Amino acid sequence: MPYTKGQRVEYRNQQGQQAQGLIERAEGQGSQAKYTVKNEKNKQEELVPESKIERQL
Repeated sequence: MPYTKGQRVEYRNQQGQQAQGLIERAEGQGSQAKYTVKNEKNKQEELVPESKIERQL
């Protein structure tokens, strides 16, 4: 499922922990898509592949 800028999502961060954040940027398409997500708790941006995004909030 393609996600777009401004959507809130639940995802697995680089440590494998569940996190929530806001999509700041979307790059690529399909299984190659990557998203820059701003973590709601620590306010840091992370590059997250689409496979690590679990659902839209």
